[in-house]
Amino acid sequence: AMLAAPAITAAERSDQETALELINPISGLTSFYNGFEFRNFQGSLPQAGDQDQCYYTLTSSIPFELDNGKRIVVRASLPISFGTPTYETPEDDLGEWQIRKVADTLPTDGYFISGHGHLDDITWDVAYGGVSDSGLITMIGVAGAFPTSQDGSIERDQYLLGPEAAIGKTYDWGIIGAWGKHLFDVANSSRTEKQRPIDWKTSETRIRLIFGYDLGNDWQIVSNPEFVYDWEGVSNNKILLPLGGGVAKNFSLGRVPLRASLEAYYYGVSPDAFGPEWQLNFSLIPVISAWSLD
Repeated sequence: AMLAAPAITAAERSDQETALELINPISGLTSFYNGFEFRNFQGSLPQAGDQDQCYYTLTSSIPFELDNGKRIVVRASLPISFGTPTYETPEDDLGEWQIRKVADTLPTDGYFISGHGHLDDITWDVAYGGVSDSGLITMIGVAGAFPTSQDGSIERDQYLLGPEAAIGKTYDWGIIGAWGKHLFDVANSSRTEKQRPIDWKTSETRIRLIFGYDLGNDWQIVSNPEFVYDWEGVSNNKILLPLGGGVAKNFSLGRVPLRASLEAYYYGVSPDAFGPEWQLNFSLIPVISAWSLD
């Protein structure tokens, strides 16, 4: 198979088609997602409500069209954290993901610090699927993460791997569906030594809502919250359930279509000890093209 020239340019699509394709998890458009995320926190640990975190994520999405009408999509996300809340005790430095697993035994005389800015774990996925003539979206694939975080004792140091799947439907008015994955640790990188020998495990189910409603004039209502269930978390510290949404706008810069969105989410369910309370997302996505494999 050879990589051919772009099969469909973004400029040849209508603004509504482009908007729907960028929400579609098996999109036929090459795009570069620039996401800015701000979260503030709550919890029973001392000073939990005073903590916040900023993230920037660059996600490249490259589709390859197949002869059978389906496509393969390859994605990779490079996240950068501008300070990670870290709970310090005499025995450990603990990040949010670790607190969920030992919340029932944590001392309450610790304190939070804001960690330095750093590259976080790079995530990736390879998916196969497409959209039928009736608008049915189906996708299966494999997802994972590389242990690239540079945040000392609270980094996972784990290679993550697991299955993913999505199902949805496109309509004249928009798109709706769900995209889920389950990640678990398959190997440790052993790049650092923890302050005490805890056998940290990862087993997380993540389900993202896919929703977009076309308002006309290149505007959409969108809602893409991600539900997380941490199977390794202790009681009352397993579930993260954000609720909310926002608006998106399609426009062009020269011949390059772009999509900007602003979304706000409130966590209806969040870990008791320490977890997010509010989240604000802003994204800007330039769109290039789709490619074919012949």
